[in-house]
Order: sequence, then structure tokens, then C-alpha cells
Amino acid sequence: MASTLYKQVLHPDSRPHPWPLYTELRKEPVSVQDDGTCVVSGYDEVSALLRDPRISSDRGKATPDSRLGTGVPAPGTAPTFLVRDNPTHDQLRGLAQRHFGPPARPGFVESLRPMVEELIRDHIDHLTGRSEFDLVSEFSYPIPVRVACHLLGVPPEDAATLGHISEEAVSSPEFLVDPHDPEAAAARHHAQQTLADYFLAHIERLRKKPGQDMLSRMIHDDGPGGPMSLPELLSTATMLFIGGHETTVNLISSSMLLLLRHPEQLARLQADPSLAAGAIEETLRLEPSVHLRPRVAVDDIAVGDHTIPKGSTVILALAAANRDPRRFPDPDTFDITRPDTSHLSFGSGIHFCFGAGLGRMEGQIAVRELTRRLVNPHLSQDPPPYRPMADLRGPSALRITVDGVRPA
Repeated sequence: MASTLYKQVLHPDSRPHPWPLYTELRKEPVSVQDDGTCVVSGYDEVSALLRDPRISSDRGKATPDSRLGTGVPAPGTAPTFLVRDNPTHDQLRGLAQRHFGPPARPGFVESLRPMVEELIRDHIDHLTGRSEFDLVSEFSYPIPVRVACHLLGVPPEDAATLGHISEEAVSSPEFLVDPHDPEAAAARHHAQQTLADYFLAHIERLRKKPGQDMLSRMIHDDGPGGPMSLPELLSTATMLFIGGHETTVNLISSSMLLLLRHPEQLARLQADPSLAAGAIEETLRLEPSVHLRPRVAVDDIAVGDHTIPKGSTVILALAAANRDPRRFPDPDTFDITRPDTSHLSFGSGIHFCFGAGLGRMEGQIAVRELTRRLVNPHLSQDPPPYRPMADLRGPSALRITVDGVRPA
């Protein structure tokens, strides 16, 4: 059974309710699959491996026939810092970080709050007079895409087209039942190349006419170590665009799904809007946007009584770890006042999520305003349909009925 559990997790039929499979995976410190992939699901074990230097994010260190050996970057791009080890990781991440957050721009993310609040207010206003709508297409999806475009100086009119292309580009072969599926690979490569072509032209536009956006600053960076090379700029821009919205779309949708499934928790948030932060953290723990992270073992690693052999593909099951009863009391219970929400949904160590602060802000404002302004909201369908990816799991649609929309 253990050798097939991971494939069951990856199968689209498991998307609405993967939790029993994760429970089975947690029964072993390391669940070895029939292709040699090692899946680690316990909280303590995943947390330790996220910070272990014997675990690499560099897919180039994987064997060609492994799950991680199937992905290649688009021509003309370089691997992003997400799939680099130190010292290259810290160098590239640092060049991006100094235009996004501390120490160089400590107040930048917070300065985006008025823009995020305006976007959210306007999109809720557009729901006025409706009795039913799809939250994903009309709210959860467009807002993070617009924020990502703002960060990178992308014209708002390009947001929808780029967002839909990114859904194909982000499909990771290691999270498909068949990582060598030629049709999936062709679609993924086409989308990645399309995004790369767009950002190549966009970078050239910003070279000639820079704005105040993050990408313009990276292009014209005259600080230590800068600027990035063109392939590095290209892959970083594409990664920031995809990473800047894909996970936040899931976070907003999943948070509302959980609140509408648990009316007593929704009522607590409506009575005390300051609980929005707790609602987002509990959503990140219980229904994380990122379920699985891939790694390569660059040395033999003992995990419990099992040794992960050097060269193995390792899958860290963040979503399973977040529901580990050894770490969280009543782990399957949704409680927005839970005192301990030390989830692993943003990772840990050097690869801790680059945009965690911005994603939290967008999620908190979204659930606070949605629960304040929507009158008597209910789910029209439960479970909702889900996006196909097993790693970036979230509803593809979330139909909600309301009695009305309160004015801002």
C-alpha cells in the first residue's frame, strides 16, 4: 500500500479530500514509493529536513530518470533561487529582496496596503446586486494577479492573459501521476516559453523607460552584486509573477471555503474582525496553498529508523505535516483562535516563502472585508471543483449565494 499512496495523492480524484491518504503516509517516517521517491509527512521530520543542508532544492542534482529530473527551464532563462542552494541562493534572493523588503526597503510591503484595500473594495462593489457568483473568477483570482502585475510594472490590461498562461507554466512534472507525460510536458514548455517571451520584451521596455516597480529597480540595480544577468532577471520576473499570485488565489478561496463550512467560526470573525489574522493562519495550516515540496538528498539521511539514500527524490508533504496529531491537538479542527499555528505552509530555512508577508496581508484584508460585507453567504456547491495540481491545491471555482452586499 505504501508504494502507491503518493500516486493516489497525485491523482485528480483525490483533490477534494486527500487527508485520509496523508494520515496513512504519516504512519511511516519515510514512505518509499515504487519509483524510489521518498515521501516524508510528519511535522518534526519535515520541519527538520526543510533546514537540513543534506537536502538540496537543485533539480540538477537529481538523476535524469527521477521525478525531479524531468523539469527543464525555458530557453534563455536561468534556474531561480527557489531551486538553488547556497551560496547562489542567498546571492540571487538577496538581489531581489533588497527591492522588496528589509533591510533595504523595510516598509515596502506595508506601503502596498492601500492599493490592496482599494482592489478588494472595488471587486466586492462589483458583486452588488448579485445573489450568486464564483468567488475564484470574480475575486480570489484577479486581485493577486493585479498585485503581482503592480510589483513588476506589468500593464493591468495584460493581467488576465498572463494569469491564465501561468496556470499551465506552473504545472510541475514531479507532481503528476506520470511525470514523463509528453502532452503535459509540451503544454508546460509552451506556457513557460510564452511567459519568458513576454517578460523578455517587458524587461527591454523597462530598460528604456523604467518605472518605480520592483522589476525596474532590479534591472537598474547599481548596488553590490547587481544587477542580475538577463537570464536571471527573466527567470526571477517569471517566478515572482507566478509565485506572487498562484498561492494567494488558493489562500483566499480556501479561507472562505473553511469559514462557510464552519458558520460558528464565521460568526466569531464577523463579531471580531481582528480575528482575520487567525483565520488566515489556521487556513494556511489546515488547507495550505502549497501541499508538497520537492528536494534531492545529497547524502544519506537517517529519518527515524529509515535512511534516505543519497540521490533520492524527496517529497516533503507540508499539508500532511500541518495535520500531524503529534504536533497539533485536534489537528483536523478549524479554529481561528487556535493559540499555536506554527504551520509549515511557507516552508522554513533559507527557502522560507519570499512573499509570505504580502500573501498574509492580501488574505487578511480579503477575509475581513468579505465576511463584513457579504450578507448571509452560503456555499452553492461543496465540495467545489479543484484545480488539477496536487502541489498548488485550491478550488478552481467557489460558487457562493448571498442575500446582498453591504456598502463599503
